[in-house]
Amino acid sequence: MGRTLLCVPGVVLLGVLLCRGNPTDKTRPVLTVSPSWLSPGASVTLNCEVKPSSAGWRFYWYKAVPEASQDKYKYELVPGSAGGTKNDHYKINGQKHTAGYACRAGRGTPELFTQYSEPKLVWSGASHPAASLTLSPMKIKHYTVDEIQLTCSGNSAVWKVRRFRQYYPSDASDCSAWGKMTGPTCSFSSRWYQKAVYWCESGSGEFSNAVNVTIHPPRAVLTVSPLWLSPKAPITLSCQVEPPSTLWRYYWYRAVPDQSKYSYRYDPLRGTHKGTATNSYATQGQKHTAGYTCRAGRGDPEIFTDYSKITLSWSAESHPAASLTVSPTREKLFTGDEVQLKCSGSPGSWRVRRFRQSSYNSDVSDCFSWGTMSGSLCTFRSRWQQTAVYWCESGSGQLSNAINITIHAAPKAVLTVSMQWASPGASVTLSCEVKPSSPGWKFYWYKAVPEQPDTYKYLPLNEGTHDTLQDSYVVHDQKHTAGYACRAGWGVPEYFTNYSEPKIVWSADSHPSAALTVSPARDNLYTVDEVQLTCTGSSGVWRVRRFRPYYQSDVSDCSVWGTMTESSCIFSSPQYHKGVYWCESGSGEFSNAVNITIHATPKPVLTVSTSWLSPGASVTLSCDIKPASAEWRFYWNKAVPDLPQNKYRYELLSDSVSGTAQASYVVHGETHTAVYACRAGREKGQYFTDYSEPKFVWSADSHPAASLAVSPDREKFYIVDDIQLKCTGRSADWRVRRFSYSHDQSDSSDCSSWGTMTGSSCTFSSPEQRRAVYWCESGSGEFSNAVNITVNYAPKPTLFVSPSWPSPGASVTLRCEVEPPSAEWRFYWYKAVPDLSQNNYTHDPLSDVTVGTVENVYIVFGQKNTAGFSCRAGKQNPEYFTAYSEPRFVWSADSNPAASLTVSPDRDKLYVVDDIQLKCTGSSADWRVRRFRQSYDQSDVSDCSSWGTMTRSSCMFSDLQYSVALYWCESGSGEFSNAVNITINFVQTPRLTVSPSWLSPDAAVTLRCEVEPQSAGRRFYWYKAAPDLSQIKFKYDLLPDSVDGTVENSFVIHEQKHTAGYACIAGWENVEYSTNYSEPQFVWSADAHPAASLTVSPVREKLFTFDEVHLSCTGSSAEWRVKRLTESSYSDCSIWGIMIGSLCSFSSRWFHKAVYWCESGSGEFSNAVNITIHLAPMLHLTVSPSWLSHGASVNLNCEVDPPSEGYRFYWYEAVPDLSRNGYRYELLPDNVNGTRQDSLVIHGQRHTAGYACRVGYGNPEFLSRYSEPKFVCSPVSRPAASLSVSPDREQHFTSESVTLNCGGNSTEWRVMVTSELSFSSYTDSCSTWGAMNGSLCTFSSPQYSKATLWCESESGELSNAVNLTVQDEDLLLVSPVHPVTEGASVTLSCITREENKLSNVTFYHNNKLRQNDDRGELNISAVSQSDEGFYKCEHSGKVSSQSWVAVEAVLKQSSSSFPVMWAVGPVCGIVLVVLLLLLIRFIRFKGTSYFYDLVRPTKEPENDPKKGQSISYSLLNFKNTGNMRCYLEPDDSPVNYDLRVGAAGRSSSAAANAAVYSEVKSDSGY
Repeated sequence: MGRTLLCVPGVVLLGVLLCRGNPTDKTRPVLTVSPSWLSPGASVTLNCEVKPSSAGWRFYWYKAVPEASQDKYKYELVPGSAGGTKNDHYKINGQKHTAGYACRAGRGTPELFTQYSEPKLVWSGASHPAASLTLSPMKIKHYTVDEIQLTCSGNSAVWKVRRFRQYYPSDASDCSAWGKMTGPTCSFSSRWYQKAVYWCESGSGEFSNAVNVTIHPPRAVLTVSPLWLSPKAPITLSCQVEPPSTLWRYYWYRAVPDQSKYSYRYDPLRGTHKGTATNSYATQGQKHTAGYTCRAGRGDPEIFTDYSKITLSWSAESHPAASLTVSPTREKLFTGDEVQLKCSGSPGSWRVRRFRQSSYNSDVSDCFSWGTMSGSLCTFRSRWQQTAVYWCESGSGQLSNAINITIHAAPKAVLTVSMQWASPGASVTLSCEVKPSSPGWKFYWYKAVPEQPDTYKYLPLNEGTHDTLQDSYVVHDQKHTAGYACRAGWGVPEYFTNYSEPKIVWSADSHPSAALTVSPARDNLYTVDEVQLTCTGSSGVWRVRRFRPYYQSDVSDCSVWGTMTESSCIFSSPQYHKGVYWCESGSGEFSNAVNITIHATPKPVLTVSTSWLSPGASVTLSCDIKPASAEWRFYWNKAVPDLPQNKYRYELLSDSVSGTAQASYVVHGETHTAVYACRAGREKGQYFTDYSEPKFVWSADSHPAASLAVSPDREKFYIVDDIQLKCTGRSADWRVRRFSYSHDQSDSSDCSSWGTMTGSSCTFSSPEQRRAVYWCESGSGEFSNAVNITVNYAPKPTLFVSPSWPSPGASVTLRCEVEPPSAEWRFYWYKAVPDLSQNNYTHDPLSDVTVGTVENVYIVFGQKNTAGFSCRAGKQNPEYFTAYSEPRFVWSADSNPAASLTVSPDRDKLYVVDDIQLKCTGSSADWRVRRFRQSYDQSDVSDCSSWGTMTRSSCMFSDLQYSVALYWCESGSGEFSNAVNITINFVQTPRLTVSPSWLSPDAAVTLRCEVEPQSAGRRFYWYKAAPDLSQIKFKYDLLPDSVDGTVENSFVIHEQKHTAGYACIAGWENVEYSTNYSEPQFVWSADAHPAASLTVSPVREKLFTFDEVHLSCTGSSAEWRVKRLTESSYSDCSIWGIMIGSLCSFSSRWFHKAVYWCESGSGEFSNAVNITIHLAPMLHLTVSPSWLSHGASVNLNCEVDPPSEGYRFYWYEAVPDLSRNGYRYELLPDNVNGTRQDSLVIHGQRHTAGYACRVGYGNPEFLSRYSEPKFVCSPVSRPAASLSVSPDREQHFTSESVTLNCGGNSTEWRVMVTSELSFSSYTDSCSTWGAMNGSLCTFSSPQYSKATLWCESESGELSNAVNLTVQDEDLLLVSPVHPVTEGASVTLSCITREENKLSNVTFYHNNKLRQNDDRGELNISAVSQSDEGFYKCEHSGKVSSQSWVAVEAVLKQSSSSFPVMWAVGPVCGIVLVVLLLLLIRFIRFKGTSYFYDLVRPTKEPENDPKKGQSISYSLLNFKNTGNMRCYLEPDDSPVNYDLRVGAAGRSSSAAANAAVYSEVKSDSGY
């Protein structure tokens, strides 16, 4: 009995299960993933669909993990999916690698589950650290002849390779099904085209990166050259195969037509049965059109490509067995021509083929595709222009000659007539133009004779012949309306164009057989007129035609735009137009033509003098019509409502039956609302305008028969009001109308357009027009009183709560503000209660204030928990209420017994990488989580669904940016939970320091990892940063002793030898959170690594800006990058240089210090090199003196900035280079090796010259840029270059034109100026401050200036220099520009701006009075050296500027020089010998020494322009060791002295022109 009782519940339960069904047996969900290919870090959306669909499912989400040994997947719940989701979709964020997913669904209690879905994969091209797939061969295209290998690598010993093909159905399978798996490698090949995704799955459950592979069949492409044969010419065939390979053999075929199979058969070319090793083949002696193809094969057994597309080589020569002829045999064929292609030859079947080549493809097709094939004849027409090759193919396999046929656009004949309206008997010239134009046309002329029902027939003009070679023809004695046409013919057989469009020449004279009359017979016809056109004459059949000369001429019949009844055409036009009208008879005659213009019907505009009546007042009506005319009469009407027609009818005012001549009318004694309209008429009432728009005159007084009442009866209305307009009176039918005016537009409309009309009532709310006039109109034609209604916006109050975070039991103050404020408002206070079903709040009145308060402030006492409040306001009777305010919240951290919020993870700080769970608990099953954020002047309250995922009572979210917000729960029963303030912080990035930064061999390296703010409970993990060139970053490998991290924030590495990079991260114990990696820090070593080494070029102690620096990486890798660390950051060579292979080249424009090193593709660091880029030296050359005096020396000084030891100085002459608008620099003689001193002395320089310097440093030598050239000026002219000034004086007035003339043996010149300013000097050419024309420079200066000028020639010469002064004074001294030769006379004078010579002028010499009398000039008859100096003049109290007058000495040869030299020479020789003997004795006395001298004459450079100056040099070297140290600083280095002496043994005149360079050099610094 007991067992029986136990069976009963079992049977019942089994019955329930059987009735309910087991979802596992019947239901399998379908999972879709989006996207299928990942971009790194993108989100993945999973969608799970259960079929058949039904409600009540919960969805569970799984990761599909490979079990390689079991050849299946195991399913692990996705984190956060343990409780399932109501939604059938799920988003996974931050997915980086290939992954598999599955889903299933469950429902009921106990929960029954469906089967797992088929797993779906989302693929990524990024390799997983534990699983990676490599493809071999690695190329863009793979072919069916390729052997493909897929190799898996990673931390597993067991692998399988899988493939997915998107076919129907989709196919996922293992390598064993389509390839061969050997260890971690899958090898396969495919004989067919396919496209698939491949990936690895490891024994440890990881997916590799996925690879998309498309396998193409090999393809042969044949090219033939030439395409058109010359008889017996060779043909070259070329066969290109993809993929190319030396293993291919090439097979060549002739393509022979095979009409039985409607294709070609392929006959091997002679001698090619076994193929050829080369991909080209030449055929000889080909005469006729032929087709060819090729294919390629390889392997054993041989695998062949498909045959290539057939390519033809055409010949114009007919084959005996196949020939093609074309008809018509014209030079040109046109669209519309019927073209016949006739095949002839051996009997049998034929086909005609065509080849067309367009810009994007080629096309070969048969006649039946574009024509009609009948036996051996192909007939076709073409509607479009085209060029193609045509040929015949016979049933016996022969190809005919090929013919190139171009179908030209059909020409069109266009006729023009010399006049459209003919005067009786006039001549009319017809012109016929063929488009497109070409020569050779003949022209034919026709009369266009009407032919019913709607065409013309064309009769040749009655001349002996109707064709002409001229394109014009004259018709004489034209009397009546007539039509003409033309056409043109070309070629033999003759091709004719279509007839041109007929052209009509109109005449106003009626034809005896055809006449047209118009009714009404008025000058002006209007759009409201009905116009009748009547044809009369000798015919019983007529048509009326019209021509309108618009942008496209338009000729059409009455049937198109009117009604034709026998001989009459009746029409009206709704708009303005012009046209010519005429009749055409059934017997072929034209009537007279009539020009008719249909004018727009004028519409009058009515204005009323007042819109609102005062009772009994008069109203003035004004009717304005345009165009105005004295012929108008005005008719005045009252508009009476006509409700059945929904319009107004117009009744003439009693005294306006005959109209008024005046355009105004006065209505007296109007008391009620009324509507008026006007219209105008003319031509004795035959023509009337439309009625004007009705105009209203409103009255607030009710009519006895019609009255309007408004409800609610308030002064103000709001857009939330339902407003009712009620019509009453003695009518059963009513309509309510409204008039509004806005933006210069008025609108009058019925209630049906903006409200609801029910009987006599119109109800509306929220009108578009907030201000309008409303009135009633009755079925009996009466108007009610009018009412002006303004609808105001409904005010919305704003609620403020204080405080927002009360302490438990504290009072909360609510304040409600309404705009605009008013003393009439009463305020109502509500609790905002969550209503989850409506996703909103309900408003429950606070218990003790249901009748509202006068004050806008209310205090809530004893508030303990989070709560929401709102308010609204009302006024008037019946009371009008505002909308509810937005709810405002007071938050409490205390949980409500019915609602509580907990946060996970339960940490003080949360970060942007955290997945945060907000869990609601309490007495409700339904929940929502809300968030409040305050930013700037805006606040935001939103649900979890907007920023997270709500699953039952939990909200999951993460935030990728810093945020501060309040969170709370709201229950389905209307409760608020405690509120939680959450700040989402950015992830802290630790800072790593290494010590020391430069290694001494085998030294220990200490790493220190600091995280702000510091916190207990952290663990630190230490990594080696290994270069990863594929990702342009570093990969991080845990140091062996750091797998579990360290509590200490420091870590010591022993026996580090080479350059290395390190990084660290920090995390909390027992919490799944860690920081990002720190920035990598490096410890450098100067020792090269065996696998990576860095060398620097140039190998110099100092490197400078603008140096080209080369950093070369060598070692065991093929890939390299060069990196640099400055004080601020580290970066790749690609940022600041050019990386080519293993070489990084760069130059820098600024000073900087940095460490440089190489990183290899295999992850090694090279030695590090510290490089300082010094500022390239800036040079400043000074020349002293700036003006040469006779025989003076020139001192050059080259100043270096920044100064430094070790420079060599190079000295140059700046030679003008007019072609480059600059200078070229020639080393001064004997200066090839430079000098160690920064100064140089030049002796005997007589002429103007320019100099520059530069410095060199190190080995290989770095050479700086040239200094700016500096000039030493001389007033002495030379034959090759001289400068003269006009006016010839040193001083000039401002704005005075001055001309500088360059003379010498050159054709090109430039004039240069140099001027010393207070803070700098400048040198510039005439083109910038004057006008250069050939050898003349003209300028004028608007302001004071003082400058030195000279000429420069294209041959490199510099002229004498002159000093010029431009002054803005009114008095100047006239003095010579050039030096005055000693013994010559000179005259100085003084002039004003008007260039008047003055008397009573005082002259000064070196500020001493020289002359003071009534003379105006200072004459010096024989100038001597004592006359040289500064001069100025004075007149009437005004003193001129002073000018320098130079005196050039005359060198005199003494007649006694020879005896003197005889006497002085021996004496000097004896003295010199004695001095030398004393010097030798002195040296021997002081100690061991040696002495030598070397006199080395300087070689003059070839083609030296200064060769005549006889510059020479001598070098005297002293070297000492030993006892000379009493005169020098102690130094073992030799002392070198250079003494350059010039012009020895030359005559005094030669010596005077010689420049001598002297330099004293000491290797020890003296």
